[in-house]
Amino acid sequence: MAVKPPSTATAPRKTPLTLVKATGAVEIKADADLTLADRRLFNHLLAHAYENLGKVESHSIELASIRRFAAEVREGTADVNNTRLKASIETLQKVLCQFNYLKSDGTAGWESSQLLGPCRIEGGTLTYTFHSWVSERLREPALYSYLSLRIIYEFESKYALTLYEVLKRYADRNAAEPYWQTKVDELRAILGCVDKLKDWKDLRKYALDPALEEIGRLGEFTAALHEIRQGGGRGGGRVVGCVFRIHRKTAEDAERAAKEMAKPKTQRRGERLAAKEDGAFAIKADAAIRFLEGAEVGKRMEWAKRAEQLGMTLPPAATAKENLKKWVAPLAEVIVEEERLRLRTPRPPAADMGGGA
Repeated sequence: MAVKPPSTATAPRKTPLTLVKATGAVEIKADADLTLADRRLFNHLLAHAYENLGKVESHSIELASIRRFAAEVREGTADVNNTRLKASIETLQKVLCQFNYLKSDGTAGWESSQLLGPCRIEGGTLTYTFHSWVSERLREPALYSYLSLRIIYEFESKYALTLYEVLKRYADRNAAEPYWQTKVDELRAILGCVDKLKDWKDLRKYALDPALEEIGRLGEFTAALHEIRQGGGRGGGRVVGCVFRIHRKTAEDAERAAKEMAKPKTQRRGERLAAKEDGAFAIKADAAIRFLEGAEVGKRMEWAKRAEQLGMTLPPAATAKENLKKWVAPLAEVIVEEERLRLRTPRPPAADMGGGA
C-alpha cells in the first residue's frame, strides 16, 4: 500500500534566494549518482521550505516556478513539462542523509534517513516532505553552509557545485586562513566518484581542477588544492589526502565575480575559451574577426544586433573595426558556421636547412 504524504502543507509562496544548508545534507555519501540537476532541485526545495521546517508536515511549490527560475538563471528556455523534475525527485527519494552528532551526555549519535520523503504532484503543484529527523537537523544545524540559490544554478559541473557547497562552510568561518582537509576516499564519496575516475590524475584533471576554476570564477572565494602523498615511486608516492586552502576574495575581486555572473552564459563561455587561447578556438575567433573587418557595415551591424539579442553587452561603437576584438570572440563558432568561413591552418615552423658555420 502506497504511503500518502501528510495532508497539511504550506501554501505556494515565493522562494528565497539564499539558504542555510546543514553539513549532513552537503556531504551526502550515497550509492545514487546525483546529477547536477538533482543537486539543484534539492537546494531549491530546501530553500523554499526552510522557513517552515519543523513547523508543518509538508511543503508546496509550483513546479513551473522551478522551471522558470532555472531558465532565467541559465538564459535558456524553460522545460515544457515536469519529466526531468520528476526523475530528480525519484532519485532524491533513494538517497540517504546521514548525521553524526553528540548527545547531552557526550556520547556520539548517528542518524540516517531519506533525503526527501513522500511527494505528490497535483495540478502542477509539488507537495513534498522531509522526515522529522532530517527537518530537525536542517532547521538548526550545528555546522552549515550559507548558499546563494542563484550561484547554485550558475554552476555547470556537479563536481564544482558539490565542492563549492563543502568549501563555503569553511570560507564562512572566522579563521584567518580557512582550509578543508580530507582523505581521498572521503572526497570521492562526497563527489560521487567512488567508481569513477579511479586514477588520481583523471580525478584531478576532469573533476577537481575544472571545479576549482569554476568556483574561483563564480564564488566568493578561491581555493588551492594541495596533495598529500605517501610512499615512494614517481611523483612522491600515492595521493592519500588533500588540503583545500581557501582564500576569500578582495572587494575588487568580488566585484569582478559579480560582473562575471551578470554576463550571459554564452558570453562568459566564449570569453573563457578566448582567454585560454585554445588552438582551435583561437583560429575560429581570428576567422570571425577577419571576416567582419572585411565585411560591409551592414553585416557588422547584423552581428552586433545578434549579440545584443543573446544578451551580450557591447562596447560603444561596437561595429568599428578597432572594437571588434572586444566582443566578437564569444560568437566566433556561430559566425564561422553560419557564414561558412574557411579556417586557416597554422603552418608548422620551417625546418632549418642551413649548414654549419
